[in-house]
Amino acid sequence: MVYNEESKIQFLIDFYKTRFSNCKFIFYENYSTDNTREILENNNCEIILYNSNNQINDMSLKNLKNSCWKNAKTNWILVCDADEMLDITEKDLVNEEESGTTIIRSEAWNMVNMEDNSNLDNIKYGFRDENYDKYYLFNKKYIKEINYNVGAHSATPNGKLKLSNKIYKLYHYAYICPDLMVKKYQLTAKRLSDVNKQCGMGSYCLVSEAEIRQNFENARKIVQKII
Repeated sequence: MVYNEESKIQFLIDFYKTRFSNCKFIFYENYSTDNTREILENNNCEIILYNSNNQINDMSLKNLKNSCWKNAKTNWILVCDADEMLDITEKDLVNEEESGTTIIRSEAWNMVNMEDNSNLDNIKYGFRDENYDKYYLFNKKYIKEINYNVGAHSATPNGKLKLSNKIYKLYHYAYICPDLMVKKYQLTAKRLSDVNKQCGMGSYCLVSEAEIRQNFENARKIVQKII
């Protein structure tokens, strides 16, 4: 599901195209007000309009992620957000399938731009974040239900479960630039649904601009080179 992701959506498409040249992209487009939809159209992506009444409801998103893949024509499914890039190739996946793997394991890193720009290609540093060690990529021929929890940070799959022996890096582009982070947090705060507010989901964005910028600078102090 995407909403106002023009800063990173082309990067995501190119990232996965270089690894899976024949992959198909399906985006649930949440009525973006920027150029997100135009970028998707220019890349011949399938677009499914997703109306949330301009609100963020993580319970609805959980249900969407648990069902959106079930009618796909391919066996291997990758369910991710616009800022999540799993570093696995088609050759890797063929090898995993031959070994009987049904779910790929991930190791997540929050990627941090050390420069004051929004060039994702130059982001090479990050810090570890186990919260994003999700089950992004799985084989629906064997996994009948993925059963993500809210945010898809954990899951209790049903079916033939065999995790990959190898753990693949997941690049979470959370810290692109301070100005973009401020803009995103402030917009997210405005769009939080009553469900989210009652459950405390998305509360991370309910901080001052000064705190957001300080958190970005703090992140720059704890990174290591990842790419």
